[in-house]
Amino acid sequence: MQIILMRHGEAVPFAPTDAERALTPKGLGEATQTANQLKVAGFAPNRIWVSSRLRAQQTAEQVRTVFGLHATPQVLDGITPEDPWASAMTVLERTIGDGDLVVFHQPILMSIVASLITGDAGGYVEPNAVPAAAYVRSLDAFVPGTATLGAA
Repeated sequence: MQIILMRHGEAVPFAPTDAERALTPKGLGEATQTANQLKVAGFAPNRIWVSSRLRAQQTAEQVRTVFGLHATPQVLDGITPEDPWASAMTVLERTIGDGDLVVFHQPILMSIVASLITGDAGGYVEPNAVPAAAYVRSLDAFVPGTATLGAA
């Protein structure tokens, strides 16, 4: 199975609530650039999953537009910045399938990526998850230390 785990683009630092933080113009550009890079590299998501936060939804919409997908990104509960990474990984394992792309947040993104690659949620993975970073993972199951990095 191949999945793409992506961080949202740069967001405004303040809003009435964290959930309402929108992408900056730079963040919109970052999301579009990453989606274009994925497309040029031959990756095409089957479905897009996204957290309930506005900045992640705006990033997912940029990805959907670049790929010309008709289906609306689906909100996936349990993958917000406040959620524990281990429970977020369980949510992903139960929900996503081959070819899916998930847009969500730090710090859980890097904890999940590190766990899948190194077997340690605190392990170091290069490159770090800058805004709109995307990690292509090949895995048979969500078992720590068994995934391989296809591209980042």
